[in-house]
Amino acid sequence: MELHVAFLPGELGAQDGRAAVVIDVLRATTSLLVLLERGCAEALIAPSIEAARAYRNAHPDVLAAGEQAGEAPAGFDFGNSPVAFARSEVAGRRVVLATTNGTRALYAARGAAAIFAGCLRNRSAAARAAISAARREERGIVLVCAGREGRFSLDDAYTAGALVDAALADPAAAAEIVLTDAAQAALALYRAHGDPEALFRTTRAGRHLVRIGLGEDIRYCAARDRSTLVPRVGERVRLLER
Repeated sequence: MELHVAFLPGELGAQDGRAAVVIDVLRATTSLLVLLERGCAEALIAPSIEAARAYRNAHPDVLAAGEQAGEAPAGFDFGNSPVAFARSEVAGRRVVLATTNGTRALYAARGAAAIFAGCLRNRSAAARAAISAARREERGIVLVCAGREGRFSLDDAYTAGALVDAALADPAAAAEIVLTDAAQAALALYRAHGDPEALFRTTRAGRHLVRIGLGEDIRYCAARDRSTLVPRVGERVRLLER
């Protein structure tokens, strides 16, 4: 079973039925996890802010969440803060979500046999889910880093390495996994840095969150293995048609 890391969605290529885990640790995939943990009935992934706004306008019962430059777009009910979602009442509600990088990466993975959302908070559970799906399909796994505005993102690459590490923690899985060079690089990055919060605060995304007063989100996103829930497209998560 090949385990590969795509450091940007554009590196995906043909997915050939692989299991995909999309990663935007700061903050879209962490936020998606929290929404489902809080009992959100369905998370609707929109391809753009405009599409999310149009969908909410057509469905007034739906809450709108997302970000532009890290902050909530005008007229939206929420931004993209997992800390805010953790304190919000969204149980039983449908939420349409659009972000600059993470939700677009979910669309980029549409050819995968199974699409999961991964972050540090569910890294072990996400690794297990991907391994299980890959075994069923007799295919490999690709971890898809959302990146930041088309560029490499250190926080996503680090988190991909954390998932590689979690996958290898299972001796049975480790015996059948073959790491690509990119997966080895992500793993080396993860194992070289023991403090994810400190690392995240040095990244472009982290520095921006601090500037706009959302530094608390960094600490929340940097926590490892706090959840066994793994968002999966098709199960309370739906991609809206473009």
